[in-house]
Amino acid sequence: MKTRKLIRTAAAVIAMMAGYAQAAVVTVWDVTDTAVFVPASVNPSCAGASCPVLSAGDTSLRWGTPATAAGQSGLDISNPAGAVAVPLSSLTATIDVTHLNHPVFDTTLNTVDILATLQLTPNTPPGLPGLPPGDILFKIKFFETPNEPAGLCADGGANHVGKNINGCADIFVIDNEAANFDFWYDTDGAGGDDPVLYSVSFFEMTSGFNFLPTAACLAATGSSAPCRGFETSEFMDTTVHFGILITAAVPEPDSMALFGLALASLGWVGRRRRLQK
Repeated sequence: MKTRKLIRTAAAVIAMMAGYAQAAVVTVWDVTDTAVFVPASVNPSCAGASCPVLSAGDTSLRWGTPATAAGQSGLDISNPAGAVAVPLSSLTATIDVTHLNHPVFDTTLNTVDILATLQLTPNTPPGLPGLPPGDILFKIKFFETPNEPAGLCADGGANHVGKNINGCADIFVIDNEAANFDFWYDTDGAGGDDPVLYSVSFFEMTSGFNFLPTAACLAATGSSAPCRGFETSEFMDTTVHFGILITAAVPEPDSMALFGLALASLGWVGRRRRLQK
């Protein structure tokens, strides 16, 4: 009885494996990722000469009264020139955000949002319809630190050490909770019965984007709760590279076949043992 049950189970698994093999997977996606600063989110919003000002199609932001010939502090977004081919399970670069950390006086940036518009179109196999564009919002909180405080830097570290080598580093906190999402796509078109679940995640591709010290979170957000972001050294331009990762949740047909054959083998071995008794 148990042997027949195992064989029936193996047959069911192999049949299910055949169904999975029919589910075609998009192995490469063309991704267009275009990001801009949201004008209404720039804080403070004021009219003074040192107040934050957007330019270059809302991809460049400048603020502060320059303390050196280097000019104002700022943020720049660099978008890819066109669609980027993203193979499954391969972290691929998309947008860059650069902080120009220059010494400034007077007004500094407090907060700003980055709006990324994402368009995904199948590349391999070709000729399939793309997904509707989707928007992802990244909220940034920024703290322009005093360069030479009486004690420790705002992140709790010693001045002129590590990130604080040229004076206390500035602090960015990025809320990217919306940067991970799933979607279903069927290469048979709308109404097909073999959809595949894909997952999209955004990552920062350098080592600078991490969980920040409690002191840095408190300085930038007023909260000691865990926060993620990066610190930028004074007198330096720091570029943060963001990448996209797309994965597909499809069982491997070879694995399913091996599992089914293993079950069938167990049933066959059990049957032979009983015949030999």
